[in-house]
Amino acid sequence: MNKSTPWPGHILTLIAGAIYPLGFSPFNWWLITLLSLTLLIPLLRQPTAKATALRGWLFGLGMYGTGVSWVYVSINQFGNAHPILAGFLTLLFVAFIAALFAIPQALLYRFLSRNFVANAVVTGLAFTASWLLVEWTKTWLLTGFPWLLAGYSLTDTLVRGLAPIFGVLSLSLALLSGAWLIWQLWFTASEKLKASQQVSWSLNLTPLILTMGLWGSGWLAQNTNWTSPKSQPPLQVAAVQANIPQTLKWNPNYVKTTIERYLTLSEKHWNVDLLVWSENAIPVLYPRAQRLLESLTRQTKETNTTLITGIPFIENTPTNHRYFNGILAISDQETRYHKQKLVPFGEYVPLESWLRGLISFFDLPMSSFSKGKDSQPPLQGINNTTIAPFICYEVVYPDFVAKNATTDVLITISNDTWFGDSIGPHQHFQMARMRALETQRYLIRATNDGITAIINPAGKTVKQLPQFDQGVLTGEVKAMAGKTPFMQWQSWPIIILTLVMMAGLLAFRQITLHEVYTKQKVNHAS
Repeated sequence: MNKSTPWPGHILTLIAGAIYPLGFSPFNWWLITLLSLTLLIPLLRQPTAKATALRGWLFGLGMYGTGVSWVYVSINQFGNAHPILAGFLTLLFVAFIAALFAIPQALLYRFLSRNFVANAVVTGLAFTASWLLVEWTKTWLLTGFPWLLAGYSLTDTLVRGLAPIFGVLSLSLALLSGAWLIWQLWFTASEKLKASQQVSWSLNLTPLILTMGLWGSGWLAQNTNWTSPKSQPPLQVAAVQANIPQTLKWNPNYVKTTIERYLTLSEKHWNVDLLVWSENAIPVLYPRAQRLLESLTRQTKETNTTLITGIPFIENTPTNHRYFNGILAISDQETRYHKQKLVPFGEYVPLESWLRGLISFFDLPMSSFSKGKDSQPPLQGINNTTIAPFICYEVVYPDFVAKNATTDVLITISNDTWFGDSIGPHQHFQMARMRALETQRYLIRATNDGITAIINPAGKTVKQLPQFDQGVLTGEVKAMAGKTPFMQWQSWPIIILTLVMMAGLLAFRQITLHEVYTKQKVNHAS
């Protein structure tokens, strides 16, 4: 892009970012995401680090501006913020997380200097490595926001077989290598044409080998079974979708109606092995729900059923009270789980002493939860069934789920009512499907208003309920044994590969600088 007319390139970068989420649910046009990444590579080839960083930020602004637009719904509808204020806060959030794309690009330019702009292979390698670095960083920085990882767009493609081996980041690498290959073909052809030469297709083979290797491996591995069903009858399950309005969920006057709805919907399903209610289905602190819980305990024992329900817990200490977003499993024994990955502003307020009380959004009901302990045992079901529980946001963390998935089945309960009728619940559901694929286990997903579903070990939806309906999803799942490679290695192979690519770039820089220095020395001597 011409240095004196940067704005057309800036606008194109913003557009490239805005179309990126079209590869994800509910659209699933993964070729659009591939096109978006392909366009971004030349757009980042700028003459200064500042310009490169700006382009990275603009792409992130477009990407998150469309891809996480559901944040506005949460702030406006349920945070009671004026549309203008909700729009401003959404833009502020998007602008902040978009900075993740600016910093790595600027640093790479600083390290690589002119070689970043001049060398097509270096450009592609730097782009791929920096993108993977950003995606990995998003899984842990400031508790993490691992949303819109590129690999999710390939959930239903032939490369999906990589997921149980290396996880979603390997699918991201596959898509990035494809973008790199397409861009290199275009770059080589355009450079030759500019020089009035016949186009030669004798290109650097790195992106071609990488793309063919990844896509071919994914295709060959997609039918590989790393886990296997246990030799026991399938588990009969029922997941209740009560469709409680978010505005009434924590209303004390509506608690009785909420409980009665769950009991009514569950009435004909107490004969199943696992009966699952959604996140905070019992909107009462555990100690205050004892009469209800005693009744439910009797019911589970009489019917030989395990009830799994969301419920908030309280822990009293000498100085204060701590609250936990939790899951309770009731069968022949009672086990519980406290949520570990909390949603900023929804479950806790960063900089609470400053923000609490400024606007209603910072005072949402139950936004004072504490983080659960890192190591918690799985839930126990009937017949010694072990269950890995994940509450809402937790299922978007690949390594976290893989670490805790050495159980018979996976369960995630959620309340996507916060997102309204937006793309948010569909993106969230796609990530849950990826977790089932990475661990090759059945996953039961029970939500308040959708998407409630049963997902098989191939990441495919077996059955699901329509959004915004009351109903009960019934089906069966199999207890699985064994570990996928991803459960053992998690994302470390891709992280190490990224670091190796970074090291290769730095080595290339040193070699090039040495060559430049040598030439200058020779010229000076002559």
